Amino acid sequence: MKRYFLVVSLMCFALFAESLYENPEQGLIIEKQGKRLYDSSLNFDKRVNTAMQKPLNDIFIPVLKPDSTIKDVLDVYDDTEGVLSLKELLDKAKDNYTLQAKDIAIRSAEATRSSVYGSYLPSLDVGYSFNSTKRNTTSWQPSMNNHSAKASLNWVLFDGAAREFSLLSNNALVRAAIADKGYSQETLFLQVISAYYDYFTLKGQIIAMEQKKVNIAANVARIQVLYEAGLETIDAIEALKAELSLTEYQLESLRLNFEQIKLQLSLYTNTDVNKLKLASIANPQYKTIQSLNITMQEEQAQSVEHQIGTLTYWPTISLFDTFTWNFKMDNISSNPLASFSYPKEQNVFGVSVTWNIFSGFSTNRQKESLRLQNLMLQKGIEYAKIEQENNIKFYKKSIEAALSQIRSAEASLKSASISFESISQKYNAQLINYNDYLDSLSAKYNAEATYIQSLNNYELQKANYIFYSGQTLSDYVN
Repeated sequence: MKRYFLVVSLMCFALFAESLYENPEQGLIIEKQGKRLYDSSLNFDKRVNTAMQKPLNDIFIPVLKPDSTIKDVLDVYDDTEGVLSLKELLDKAKDNYTLQAKDIAIRSAEATRSSVYGSYLPSLDVGYSFNSTKRNTTSWQPSMNNHSAKASLNWVLFDGAAREFSLLSNNALVRAAIADKGYSQETLFLQVISAYYDYFTLKGQIIAMEQKKVNIAANVARIQVLYEAGLETIDAIEALKAELSLTEYQLESLRLNFEQIKLQLSLYTNTDVNKLKLASIANPQYKTIQSLNITMQEEQAQSVEHQIGTLTYWPTISLFDTFTWNFKMDNISSNPLASFSYPKEQNVFGVSVTWNIFSGFSTNRQKESLRLQNLMLQKGIEYAKIEQENNIKFYKKSIEAALSQIRSAEASLKSASISFESISQKYNAQLINYNDYLDSLSAKYNAEATYIQSLNNYELQKANYIFYSGQTLSDYVN
């Protein structure tokens, strides 16, 4: 067999030499093309070496130990200063500007309610007036100037329970504002948790891609030596370099997405987020609590219902007392008759009854408008309750699916690792080509990234179930 192979090789070499002898210009062209490819390859090597020598971010571990996995180094840092846990992120998120605005909304609702309490107290008005009267006559009192002060006290005794219904309506609005703030906080916590696990998913993908890059770069250097010794073809080394360039391109996209996730976390928590400590969420209790979003809508509907009671057909009964003091009167005090018409002091006390008999059906139409508004809110509440039930069912199944995905991803990673180890040995022994090697290499690191993603997805699905079942997320984060 060896003899047959040697004869065939000699024949091919003889034919190749003969063709070069017959056409020396073609041989020269081939030589120039080979030299040009070689020079291009050397330039690429310089760029690769420069890129490989750039310092990596402390967030990433460039080289894994033989007995470690990507999962083991997701939250390992050379410098532990500034590392934040999930619990710390949630605590910092409580100071988010959105939640601060919700606190202001609560205080505003409470201030409006306090104004209703004030309507039960009597009102006091004071005033001053100056009257100057000129008469076109020469008879009695041709002119008169009067300075007076007045104080009026008014106390509403009965208004058809309008104030009581207004107080009930505003109490409901305060409770709605509190529920709205609680729901907004839970929504923000879910966003923080989602971005938190996206952080580690992307980090796992970047580390996997970095390992792939290091592996390919090492093989580029190895194949370069073989190529220079005439033991490997130019297409083998160029294929590896093309894969190395593609890997770097993909890395840049992942790094950009990673920076975006960090900025999102910084926005949610009002703090600079760079390094995070990986933590898991406790297994949720499978129970249902009414969502704060539904509670908020119920309180809003209750407020509208109480507003109907403020539109009453009953009369308003009030006590009033008005004291007048004419402290300076010109041309009056000398005339007894004028003094009787304009006394120095005067006090009027009485009871006032005001009853609106007809207002063009305005009150009735306002009541009807509020009833329809209440009905609209009730329909929204029913929809929200059904939506919560569906979300609970869905995310309970999502947890089960996420567990199944973890098992599948773990099995895939194990198989891909064993396969890559075998193919890598064959490739180093030049028993298979570079295409099989690159396919196996990509499969291994894709499997590692998928496994990390499945673990983070499981934690996220637990958080989704806790949120949509109405439970408190911070109770499950240690």
